[in-house]
Amino acid sequence: MSAHPSPGTRDNTGTSARVVLLLCLLAVVFEGYDMVAYGTTLPAMLADPAWNLTPAQAGVIGSYALVGMLAGSILVGAIADRLGRRVLMISATGWFSAWMGVCAIAPDATLFGIARFFVGVGVGALIPLAAAMAVEFAPKGKSHTYSAIVWAGFPGGGVLAALLGLVVVDAFGVRAMFWIGLLPLLVFVPVMLKYLPESPSFLLARGRVVDANHVADCAGIDRPEPPRVGEKIGPRALFTRELRRATLLFGLLSACGLLLTYALNTWLPKLMQSSGFGSSSALTFLLVLNAGAIIVPLFASRLSDRVGPQAVTAASFAGAAVAILVLSTDVSSWLLFVLAFVAGAGTIGAQVLIYGFAASYFPASSRAAGTAWVASVGRIGGVTGPTLTGLVIANGASVAPAFYLFAVIAVIGAIAALLVPRQRVTTSAVPTAAAGIAQPSALS
Repeated sequence: MSAHPSPGTRDNTGTSARVVLLLCLLAVVFEGYDMVAYGTTLPAMLADPAWNLTPAQAGVIGSYALVGMLAGSILVGAIADRLGRRVLMISATGWFSAWMGVCAIAPDATLFGIARFFVGVGVGALIPLAAAMAVEFAPKGKSHTYSAIVWAGFPGGGVLAALLGLVVVDAFGVRAMFWIGLLPLLVFVPVMLKYLPESPSFLLARGRVVDANHVADCAGIDRPEPPRVGEKIGPRALFTRELRRATLLFGLLSACGLLLTYALNTWLPKLMQSSGFGSSSALTFLLVLNAGAIIVPLFASRLSDRVGPQAVTAASFAGAAVAILVLSTDVSSWLLFVLAFVAGAGTIGAQVLIYGFAASYFPASSRAAGTAWVASVGRIGGVTGPTLTGLVIANGASVAPAFYLFAVIAVIGAIAALLVPRQRVTTSAVPTAAAGIAQPSALS
């Protein structure tokens, strides 16, 4: 065995863990922008006769991207633990960015909906990869914090979309919001090609021990532990006796979280318009919602690293349920903005915690498959959310039933979090020193 890394790994294995964290964060920011851009432009699209959209049709188009995300998550879950994180993560970023350009030139709602589906394929593939990379490059004891920092990028992208929407839509039109989505392909993908390394856990699983140790040492993290003898790799591991119950509950958790995430990001501006707010104020609610999802999980994740993610995730959902119920009542405007902040922290923010919870729960040999499962099953809720909300709005005289629906889903999420088995799979890292000896895997 060579004492040096393989030639193909030299260009990017000197990357520090913080640089990897930044690259993952930026990728998720662009992903969040691309997904929330539709909700930001939706009121203008509904008001424009050229698009000829009804609320129900708009909800279906909102779900196209989520169906694509389901396809992307399933695909990457099947191959990521065998092909690696790096090439798939870069490809997914370029893919969803390119299809944002197609959205910008779509002549009608039909082609626009098809393009949104393919945007979703790339986004769905990126989600489990970024979750796995964040945990695998996290220093010891900071896996939930690193994961939350990366996933703060999604609502961060949502905030960016809301801010740009306040300026761009009126000045330059709806299509300009989608042209902006081309920037990752043109600017960010070349940066990823140069600086993003492969996961050391994946390299070790492929038998590239020297490369794995070199990446870990350069990143400043513990060397990964070899898989246990006979340990199943990828999707086959998820329904073993050891992981079956947690796998199912993580799927339910994610379904609840993503239903709330995409329903609120798609429909909150319209719901607040129907409650009597002007278009600018309604978009501000979207901004506040995503701001809560950025700020609170950064603190909640540190608590998760100390006391465990289970109670923290359940409390986030419970707080969101209360806030959403009060949002449906007649209270002062300033309190509504506070409640939107809390709702964002407990819905979109809870999804941030769920990905970290799952990525640290599953062993390295099935981590990408596990996070892909969480993302894939979550798409059931994500696909349902915008469409179901659109139907509720179309068939009701008030917006209150939509808020009641959101609150019930949040309560289900809180219960599911509490039911995840406390015994979780972990890996014992190999010390950075060359003399370190791998310790056997354990259940904590």
